[in-house]
This record gives sequence, structure tokens and C-alpha cells, in this order.
Amino acid sequence: MKSLVLIAAAVGGLAFPGTAAAATSFEVCSPLGCAVQSVRGTVDRGHLVAKVSDSSPVSALTVWFTESPVGRRLQVVVDDGVRWLDAGLSTGATHLTVRACGGGGCNSKTIPL
Repeated sequence: MKSLVLIAAAVGGLAFPGTAAAATSFEVCSPLGCAVQSVRGTVDRGHLVAKVSDSSPVSALTVWFTESPVGRRLQVVVDDGVRWLDAGLSTGATHLTVRACGGGGCNSKTIPL
């Protein structure tokens, strides 16, 4: 059992059948709208996967993923295309704030972890 706990700690969590928490999905769009600039993703057991999309002819999309209270920040910039982010979250992070900026403004959403 001790080795199972060590392996689980190394991969970010320990789940038993029937006890796994549901993944949390999110969407944040720039002020230009979701059809033009958006970030869509999922947070599940300390892991983040996000798709950042921009089809605006006038503005790139910049997205910041900020972990609290840890303070770690990841940035993705897309100018007319799609980029994917696949990242592990820091131990001790309790919230993830996703901020999408483009078209002269920003929108954000905070996801509890």
C-alpha cells in the first residue's frame, strides 16, 4: 500500500473506484465574442488541458492561467489559429484564474481546484 501512495503522489492524486471527482470544464472568451476568440478547457485532478482559438483579423488573443495562492502563471498567445496547452498544476494551488484578452479588453473566470 505504501508504494501505491507514493506512485499516486507522483502522478498527482489517488482515486479509488466510485470516488473520482468530476472534471471541471470552462470557457472564457474575449470581448470580441466566443465565435472569434475563446479558450475552452478542462481541469481534472491537478491537470489542465485547454484549447486557445483566435480567428479575429484585427487582434491576437492572449490568455493567462494563474494558479492561486501559488502564483504560477502560464501564458498562451494565438494570432489567427489554434494552440493547445497541456500542463500539470502546482501542488497547493486551490484556484485557477483564466484571463482572455483581445480586442481591447479582457474577461476572466476563476475555477476552484
